[in-house]
Amino acid sequence: MRAWCPRCDAVRPGETTCPVCGTPLATLDDPVLGDRPADLPRPVTEDDAAPQPRPPRLRVALAAATLVVAGLAFVAGRSLARPATPAPAQAPATSTTAPEPGADRRTLGWSARGGGLSITAVDAARVATEQRETVAAITFRIQGVPGDQRVLALRGLRLLDSGGGVYASVEQRQVGLEGGTPVEPAEGRPGTYRLLTGPAPRLRSLARIELTGLVAVRPRDQTITLDTSGPWPPGPGLAPVDPGAKDTVQADLGAVQTRDATLRLQVTSAFVGDGQALVVIDASSGFRGVPGELLPLGVEVRAGDRVLCSRTSLLGEDTGQQSPQGIVLTCPTRPVPRLTVAVGVGARMLPLHVTLTP
Repeated sequence: MRAWCPRCDAVRPGETTCPVCGTPLATLDDPVLGDRPADLPRPVTEDDAAPQPRPPRLRVALAAATLVVAGLAFVAGRSLARPATPAPAQAPATSTTAPEPGADRRTLGWSARGGGLSITAVDAARVATEQRETVAAITFRIQGVPGDQRVLALRGLRLLDSGGGVYASVEQRQVGLEGGTPVEPAEGRPGTYRLLTGPAPRLRSLARIELTGLVAVRPRDQTITLDTSGPWPPGPGLAPVDPGAKDTVQADLGAVQTRDATLRLQVTSAFVGDGQALVVIDASSGFRGVPGELLPLGVEVRAGDRVLCSRTSLLGEDTGQQSPQGIVLTCPTRPVPRLTVAVGVGARMLPLHVTLTP
């Protein structure tokens, strides 16, 4: 038999009153271990009544840290287990292959002769214009022109491809009474000229060049003589020269489209000294110019039979200026007693029926 205190929920063997709280004890039959009724509360032993010690704070912190580290290790393991993202494909290397031959530059060397003249298509290149068009620039070397007169244009010029069609168009201008494709002198290369075409394909397509003649300045056959026998300045500086009474020539403009027209050319001033001669020729009186037509004016200064310098001006090239103004020449020379100014007005055609091919 056991005595149980319902207030303290403690067994008090051999007692009738709880020695702790003074409550009368209940007498219970001593059941077999494990046969305690389910509806009766489990007796509290002295071990159960003793307060359980709390885990130290350090242990709790270590446990929490362990959980965090374990979580991070789990996440890291998942990340490492994922397949690696493939690296972006490398951009293809820039090709170092040389440009296609004949695409933008081509050496020609095509030559032909006729009538004492010779012409060579030296080379060609494709260039971009300010209008963002790609045109061809073709260089020609021309020899045999009388008096080394400047070539102004190529008459009857045709640029053809391998099929006989037009490779590129060319400009046509009226130069005096002669029409042709204008050319410009190549700087520093006597007898060499350059022309520009219209929009042009690759240069390998150019197969043949045809022309029927050269347009050049008319002979400089009218002259004005300057007396330079007076003293020339020994040092720097220029001394004026009186052109004299015969300082003017009348140019016959039968070489242009205007009939019964003349151009008055006058040496208005001249100077010598410091190893040079300077001559100014005025062409502002008389002829007013023809719209759309270029009037070539060629001038040279001679000392005896020797040409000191020459220049060609295309009057009417400035569309905003209707009347021709003239030309200025500066020629290196030693002191001489006489200078001759020779002028030629207009253009003439030199026949040259040739075909230039490789």
